[in-house]
Amino acid sequence: MGRLMVMQNRHSVIRNTVLNYSGQAYVLLIGILIMPFYLGHLGAEAYGLIGFFTLLQAWLQLLDAGLSPSLVRAVAQQQSLPAGEQSLGRLLRSFELIFLPLAVLSGVLIVAASAWIATHWLNANTLQPETLTHCIALMGVIIALRLYSTLYKSGIQGLEQHAWLNAANVSIATLRYFGGLVLVSQFSRDPRDFFEFQVAVGLIETLLFAGKAHRQMPAPHWMSGLDWPLLKPILPFAASLSLSAVLWIVLTQLDKVLLSRLLPLDQYGYFSLVALIAAGIMMLTNT
Repeated sequence: MGRLMVMQNRHSVIRNTVLNYSGQAYVLLIGILIMPFYLGHLGAEAYGLIGFFTLLQAWLQLLDAGLSPSLVRAVAQQQSLPAGEQSLGRLLRSFELIFLPLAVLSGVLIVAASAWIATHWLNANTLQPETLTHCIALMGVIIALRLYSTLYKSGIQGLEQHAWLNAANVSIATLRYFGGLVLVSQFSRDPRDFFEFQVAVGLIETLLFAGKAHRQMPAPHWMSGLDWPLLKPILPFAASLSLSAVLWIVLTQLDKVLLSRLLPLDQYGYFSLVALIAAGIMMLTNT
């Protein structure tokens, strides 16, 4: 009996590992393969905006540094407790109340700074400042949505529902990249339309993962607040992860910040594509 349980656990670990790596590889590959087509249809300057959006996303991971993996770990630990002692709903609600101000603040700051970034930071020649401002403001909305959806993805991952999670990630990535390609190749090459479409995808993504997480981890009541006794043991682990995440982001993204200011936006677009391909190849070989 014990040997059978060990074999089942080993099979489950192998299956989950294969699912995770397959899903990550698909998302990486589709991003690498689709981006050159974006460049061809949108033009170098508009693609430079996509590169700048990727840069903003990377830096705003600092807000999430340590929180998502801490939630994965905490949910997994709760899963190991007897059913009557689990506090999954209160745990999810507590993290929601942490993530919500971070997501709103990041989105509001980017929207508020969009005009300044468009006129004083980016060096565009053909795109109008109004277009740049509109696109950057939309980036703020997308980043807020993605940051909040990360919370729910982490909760679902902690529940070890890897098959559902990877199927959902693959579906969203397909909609995001192939849907964007259909838009810019068949309907509109205006970068404002492209980023508006990405806002819609981000909203669908957040609602999808939020619905799944709340079905699996319902809160005891809607107005429940932060559960500090539940959060307190998690914070040291989150802090330890935050330091390494901050160092990694600074070391890998600082050059891109400087180049986004120094290079014309079209040249930054070409640089972003090359950097994306190089980073994607490294990540694929490491997995």
